[in-house]
Amino acid sequence: MNIHSDSKQINRLYYRQLHLETIDLEPEDFQEATLLSDRFNNEAQQWQAYVNILGLLALKKWLSDRHLTLDNPIESLPPHQIISSEPICPLQVNGFTVCLLTNENIVNEGIEIPEKMIYSPDFAAHFYVLIQVLVEEEEAILIGFIRHDQFKNRSLQKNEIGNYQLSLTQLNYDSSHLILNLKYLSPAAIKLPKNTLAESKTWEKLTSWLEGILTEAWQPVEELLGNRKPTIQMAFSLDQTTKKLSPKVVQNFLQQFQITQRPREKIQADLSQFELSDTEVNKALVQILQTTEDEETRWQIAELLWEIDPSHPAAGVRRAIDLGMQLAGVPVALMIAILPKPNQRFAVLSRVYPLQDQRFLPANLKLIGLDEMGQSLFEIRARERDDYIQFKFTADPGDRFSLQVNLNSATVTKHFMI
Repeated sequence: MNIHSDSKQINRLYYRQLHLETIDLEPEDFQEATLLSDRFNNEAQQWQAYVNILGLLALKKWLSDRHLTLDNPIESLPPHQIISSEPICPLQVNGFTVCLLTNENIVNEGIEIPEKMIYSPDFAAHFYVLIQVLVEEEEAILIGFIRHDQFKNRSLQKNEIGNYQLSLTQLNYDSSHLILNLKYLSPAAIKLPKNTLAESKTWEKLTSWLEGILTEAWQPVEELLGNRKPTIQMAFSLDQTTKKLSPKVVQNFLQQFQITQRPREKIQADLSQFELSDTEVNKALVQILQTTEDEETRWQIAELLWEIDPSHPAAGVRRAIDLGMQLAGVPVALMIAILPKPNQRFAVLSRVYPLQDQRFLPANLKLIGLDEMGQSLFEIRARERDDYIQFKFTADPGDRFSLQVNLNSATVTKHFMI
């Protein structure tokens, strides 16, 4: 949900007229919000986290006063939820799933609810609770709530970015009704969307790879591909002795990048030196990776790092799996790479390679991307003499997708989540 901004004082007076419940924020609440928000470097993220944490503490206190418990420890919530302007979900209260929206400014025109917060099995909640945080007044106001099953009785319109718009008049302002529901209603009474197909699938969580949690089937690319030349090597000359990219070749790339980017981006390192050390080369690559907004450049830098320093934490993680036994014996491998982006999103690279002594992929082999409902997102088809096929995209935390490798009547499908 996103909130439109308006005069905070006008909102406060308006909601006072509705006799809404006020939750006092204590000094220890502000101390905890400061402590938990200080872990973020970006000032805007720190403030969003600060307001969100105050909203969570207000909800926790309000529930506690009514003998209910917020089951989620606030300090254990994922960072991307804490700094998001979307609802914080899923929160658990007495067996129910709750989505909390908290903000400083709330206006009468309404709120916006992302489609996934209503229809996705991962984000849909029994109750959506709206809290306004008034930092200067050291209090929060519980504006109202809506049950998930009431959405179908509302005439919701989508805006230009695909969010549903909900008028505040469509909320239930009587918080005692929320307490009665949480205490005496069964969660089964409010039907939430279920993805029955998802329950039978094994989802590979790619963000776990970044934490070093890897499943055995997904092997290091170097081990599975063996001596096969990685893609980045196809664009550069190799050292004839080591058969690897030499620091000099990488430095030439960096110098060329600096020449083309200097008018647009400030590159701190001086790449025009006669020869950079390995450490200086790595530092320059990481600096570009973390500052450039060009997605193709970021992947190119990541691939260079994979070659000269495969375990570098800034280069994300890549793994591959042999599909030969599942694809009618055709020797191909599926490679997946995940690369964190500065805005709490993730870049994903999917690629299919030939294996063993096969130099090219079979013609008409397809790499197909599907969303969590099985709808097609993309389809890449191998041509004659293709060394590999690939597709790159950006995903958000919680997103689910599947990759299908298809050749004639043989199909292998792997399922992933961010």
